[in-house]
Amino acid sequence: MKINISGLSEGVHSYDFAKPAIALGLEQNYLGEVHAHVTLEKSIHQIAVMVNASVKGVFVCDRCADEFEEEVKTSFTSIYSWNNDDEAGDDDDFHILRKEENIISIDDSVKEYLAIAVPLKLLCKKNCDIPESFIAKPEVEVTIDPRWKKLQDLLRTEKN
Repeated sequence: MKINISGLSEGVHSYDFAKPAIALGLEQNYLGEVHAHVTLEKSIHQIAVMVNASVKGVFVCDRCADEFEEEVKTSFTSIYSWNNDDEAGDDDDFHILRKEENIISIDDSVKEYLAIAVPLKLLCKKNCDIPESFIAKPEVEVTIDPRWKKLQDLLRTEKN
């Protein structure tokens, strides 16, 4: 996902990219291609890059442990500038371009933003319930083998 900015006129430009999730370096649980719609706005001093990206993923539900597919979507804006000001050194979304640079690569940013767009609580559906088999049931009186009766009595006296 590279954009050639040499000879690019001022104004708004749109691009659509598709790249395999594996080629982008995303984990194995992502399926197919990452799709990114990029709107690039070039002015004299900077380039604003607005990205909307999405990819399908296979996840395991945190409640019922079933596998499910969900589309992960993200949006972000990055600014590229030719200014050599030191003020923007700490911001991940602000990049300084050298005069000879003519390619902007958004691969790493798309990968990072998609990775953090995955919800912390993964649910296969909004109202997913915990399966009955996972819920602790009240203890049921069990008949004890008479050979273990003496050990059971010891346990009872220890609790008291």
